Amino acid sequence: MLGWQDPRPLSVAISNDRAKRLADKPGIKTIADAVLNFPTTYARLGSPQSLDELRVGEKYTCAGEILHAAERENLSGRGPRKFLSFTFTDGVRNFRSALFGNVAYHRQRIKKGSMMLLHGKLSEFNGQWELKNPSYVSILPALDAEFGMFGPLKTIVDVMGSETAAQELLAKPWMAGYKRRPGTSTAEMLGVMDHVLRVMDEPGEFLPLPRRNPGAPAWPVDGKGRPLISFADALRHIHQPTEAGPEPARRRLKFNEALELQLVMALRRSDATKRTGVALAPGENVGKLIAGLPFDLSAGQKMALEDIGSRLGGTTPANLLLHGEVGSGKTMVALISMLWAVDSGYQCAFIAPTEILAVQHARNLVKMLENTDVRVSVLVGSQKQADKQRTLLDLVSGQTDILVGTHAVIQDSVEFYRLGMVIVDEQHRFGVEQRNKLRESAPVDATPHMMVMTATPIPRSVGMTMFGDLTPITLVGKPGGRGDIETVVVPADKYHWVRRAWQRMREEIDAGGQAYVVAPRIDGYSGVEQWSERIATQELPGCSVAMLHGKMDAADKDRVMQDFAAGKIDVLVATTVIEVGVDVPNASMMMILEAENFGFSQLHQLRGRIGRGRRDSLCLLHTTAAPDSPSFHRLQVVADSNDGFRLAEEDLKMRTEGDILGEDQSGRSARRASLLDLSTDGEIIESARDYAEALVAYDEQLARSLVVDIEIDDQDYIEKS
Repeated sequence: MLGWQDPRPLSVAISNDRAKRLADKPGIKTIADAVLNFPTTYARLGSPQSLDELRVGEKYTCAGEILHAAERENLSGRGPRKFLSFTFTDGVRNFRSALFGNVAYHRQRIKKGSMMLLHGKLSEFNGQWELKNPSYVSILPALDAEFGMFGPLKTIVDVMGSETAAQELLAKPWMAGYKRRPGTSTAEMLGVMDHVLRVMDEPGEFLPLPRRNPGAPAWPVDGKGRPLISFADALRHIHQPTEAGPEPARRRLKFNEALELQLVMALRRSDATKRTGVALAPGENVGKLIAGLPFDLSAGQKMALEDIGSRLGGTTPANLLLHGEVGSGKTMVALISMLWAVDSGYQCAFIAPTEILAVQHARNLVKMLENTDVRVSVLVGSQKQADKQRTLLDLVSGQTDILVGTHAVIQDSVEFYRLGMVIVDEQHRFGVEQRNKLRESAPVDATPHMMVMTATPIPRSVGMTMFGDLTPITLVGKPGGRGDIETVVVPADKYHWVRRAWQRMREEIDAGGQAYVVAPRIDGYSGVEQWSERIATQELPGCSVAMLHGKMDAADKDRVMQDFAAGKIDVLVATTVIEVGVDVPNASMMMILEAENFGFSQLHQLRGRIGRGRRDSLCLLHTTAAPDSPSFHRLQVVADSNDGFRLAEEDLKMRTEGDILGEDQSGRSARRASLLDLSTDGEIIESARDYAEALVAYDEQLARSLVVDIEIDDQDYIEKS
């Protein structure tokens, strides 16, 4: 973490046998592994272990005070004749419990006033919480009670080596709880961490202290203006909090996580300012295109173009993120931006995430540019070799102005004559490595401008992390003349609703519209192939039905999309291959089958395939989810809102960000934030961003040294950027 390491084996702190077992099962091999295995919960008298509601059947660990204890007769006739019945409080609620067997031992230790760490399975009887078959360790015995330990919690004493050492550990004001892993337990980890913290290499403070370093950035504070604690204190107090609790340590370590990400982004931005770009200006082709449009640009498009133009006109390479709602007109903004480059004598690359979309974009660009002399070519993986060679020759000789393609563009064999601008549609489908590969195709004396487009509205906290090296430009509103979209959840078990849905689709087709049916898979039950046949023969006989999915060859996919766009197909049954960018204005209805299989963002993207023409549109979310399930609730949230930003925030709450630094899903270097929560820690992320910017300006070499522990693969694209 930001330069701190302690690679010594765990055996320097605990026994060889225990260290070997922890290395084999949970994978905790070094001192650093143990220290960076942060607790997930905390226990303290007067505070429950977790703020979540307790659930019957779950295991619960808490620090509790014994309120009453008494020996009872077992009248059931089963098991031991006597048992110890007792009640305790965790400071929030009272619990009943009982221990059978060895009653004399328990009776001397579980006494009124004793403080104990208890662990067991929760149950409820007559409205009273119960802790079944608890294990325990004394924290602070009552005056007339003896120190005691029973069950799995005895491990604390085993690890600590003596009852006295265990009591000292358990007498601390807060107790950490660790995520359950195979081969270990919270009880064991409490003892292990006490030993580890005693031998840990004391981390120095890597942030420059302003009082010792004139000109250094001000010491960071949290969202309430409180100075952050030192790194060394944070590493200790996250495991063994002081009276102040774990939050000061969590805030500092969250800041560290955010700062590591923000330093990478700040260094990328700093490196970009040192490169020489190309100054672009609008010319004749921009004027011809705008004059020939059958509609006026929206206010949002004009504002975005004004912002983009101010950045393309300079010699510092622009790195832009154009984000806006589905159907907000991003492609038109991108086209006009590319014409700035063409009019200035440069080529453009437009990278789409799928072949279907690349071919569609190329075809649409040719149509929109028919009154200009702009030359458009397409390059996709499925092209015949002769066509590819012709395209590559036109590209390197300057006979192509705009190249539209997929990942096929990102190859060593693709060489541009004079690349001045790169547009990437849907950033989440392209990694940083791929962006840099395109930059390497440019002339050696200039770096092309780059603009990334996404239809997924981006919460501010995500924008500052995942896209922190890009300047955001938000496209608001929609082009005029588009209808509204209504969304309805259709439960699969309400047969009359499902029947009415197909009738409604028939009515839409009879009125001149077209429809999409989205299936969750290609073949098998509820697959595209099965539904295509069923719709054609049972649900909508007489309608023209076709299917589209990823296993079809490129020529067939292109033919189907052309036929659908031309109105020759009434119903297109497809997988999520249509999720991004497909533009058929006459499509006015969509049914998403088993919609619970899709996330917020994906549903919003799919829904954006309709409502692109003048007629109002209808999106039906068919679901097999139970009405009281989280999946059904998620669908209802989508149905209730067309606000992509709201859905993006909901999406963020329900999923973990992937590789925040930008590497695609290779699993090679999972830069996952372990404490940082992008949905709630926006203030910390913003503070880290400001500090990173100031630190790079103050001492760039120090900033680089703090991220050298990022794996080599990540370093490669930090430096390339």
